[in-house]
Amino acid sequence: MQITNFVMFDDKKVMVETPAAELTITQPREITVYGQTFDALAGQSVTGDVARTLIRRALTIRIQAE
Repeated sequence: MQITNFVMFDDKKVMVETPAAELTITQPREITVYGQTFDALAGQSVTGDVARTLIRRALTIRIQAE
């Protein structure tokens, strides 16, 4: 279950969506934390053929489990 989501507009503002409210982050030290989080997630992401292979593998596993 996803608890929060965030959008970085630039180095001045981050919007954080939670189940109860939307937060606007403007403190530079807090924006830095979201920047580091984004970099970590981007480093784990895949695109193109690698992403398609990963999705196909997940679909195959799901179909076999049913």
